[in-house]
Amino acid sequence: MASIETGDVSAAHGAGGGTVRRSWLEACGVLVVGLAILAAATTTATFAAVQFDVWADFETPRAYRAGALQALTTARLGAFFAVFQTTALLLTWAAVRLYSRDRRALLSFAMPHGGAATVLKSIAGLLLLASAYASAVFAIDQGALLGDVQPFAELVQSGSWWILLITAAIGAPIAEETLFRGLMYGVLRNSPAGAIGAGLVTALVWASVHAQYSAYGLGAIFLIGLYLAWVREKTGSLLVPMLCHGIYNASIVCALLLVPVSAFHAG
Repeated sequence: MASIETGDVSAAHGAGGGTVRRSWLEACGVLVVGLAILAAATTTATFAAVQFDVWADFETPRAYRAGALQALTTARLGAFFAVFQTTALLLTWAAVRLYSRDRRALLSFAMPHGGAATVLKSIAGLLLLASAYASAVFAIDQGALLGDVQPFAELVQSGSWWILLITAAIGAPIAEETLFRGLMYGVLRNSPAGAIGAGLVTALVWASVHAQYSAYGLGAIFLIGLYLAWVREKTGSLLVPMLCHGIYNASIVCALLLVPVSAFHAG
């Protein structure tokens, strides 16, 4: 992916928010702010899930028609994700003002130099990277890969699959990229941590949010986080990692729709 055309990351269009230099204190502060946003989003999303349980009356024993319980469970997860993403996005948007009067300094959504070609190269690079990693894991530990995918495969193939598609392909890229590759990366990038430190830290924190996965799954999230930070740095636009993230998630949901659930019980 060295062929991705780069933007001027030192200008206002860049990843670090112009020439504003950040101290170690500000770098540590943005980590605290980011973790606080994640904690608040998790709390509100958990509350929403509890309210969904009350509405669905899950505690009352009864018979469900075929697929109904699975569809409700998928909708419950979708509600959790939607509230989590909305809360995280709103809090991140507000927190950006702590570091810059002009939100565009940290949250640039401009089309990158090279236009659609750069976007397509970036997306193709992520899909190739993720496919190569998944193939390697499948060859080393098939059970770990199938175990990471199986719970989502069962939910995706329910009647409420479209809810997961919306939250995974639209909600997650917007909320997570705004927080991790926007606010957190933007501040850390112009601190003494630099671009490399910013990429490593944001990828690590992002992977920790997905703690339900196996070690191989966490490795994939971390690697993808590094790639998205690199794309953010090279293109100078948050739009590109958002599109990469969205297409990647959408491709997974669509693939799970086409593969029988029984396939994930193999091995």
